[in-house]
Amino acid sequence: MSRRPLAFAFTLLTLTFAVSAPAQWQKKPYKDWSEKEALNVLNNSPWGQTQVYTDTSHMFDEGRAVVSNQKREIEVPEVRFRIRLFSSKPVRQATSRLIELMQKGQLSKQLAAQLDGLANAEFPDYIIVTVTTEADKAGSLMGLAASLLDRQTTVSLKNNTYLSVKGGKRVYLAEYQAPRKDGLGARFVFPRMVDGKPFVTADSDEIFFFSELDNGPELSMRFKVKDMMFDGKLEY
Repeated sequence: MSRRPLAFAFTLLTLTFAVSAPAQWQKKPYKDWSEKEALNVLNNSPWGQTQVYTDTSHMFDEGRAVVSNQKREIEVPEVRFRIRLFSSKPVRQATSRLIELMQKGQLSKQLAAQLDGLANAEFPDYIIVTVTTEADKAGSLMGLAASLLDRQTTVSLKNNTYLSVKGGKRVYLAEYQAPRKDGLGARFVFPRMVDGKPFVTADSDEIFFFSELDNGPELSMRFKVKDMMFDGKLEY
């Protein structure tokens, strides 16, 4: 029997958005990124992408028809899952830059040091995928999206959450950490080394993240390894 209740009967609308070109994150230091550029790294880049679901259960009573480019479309509530390779430097640098911009020139020395540490730390032991949720419609859907990740546990996810690479090789979830107040989202933690070797290499083709959320939808995202070079290093 499926573990997904009807209350969370989302239908996948689209998996990814095209990565913009040329890559602006290679053109200048992260401390010079604009808010738009930092958000692009987090949501539309080789290290951060967006999976969108639409709530079909309310399509007919809450949706409304609109005309765009001479096509009849339906506006329906959406839930966006921001899926990011947090252990990659670009994602952490974009996060650090956004926090800095939010301070509007009032960045303390202590916070500046913390942000620098976040942006430049090394992750030799783990691959960390973070997931946040957003809903574009207030009400029960937004509340459901906000609480979904809070209810997950390592035990409920460990057999249905993994990373895979070329050839079908998988590594399963080592630990799940629910969202904290830092705004970074839920952490899905995987070992970086398997049998004494890096799980991901330049020949891996892609990193495929999959998680069947307990009482929720399936998350799945593909990250192209060939696009993940940053400052001369494979970042993930």
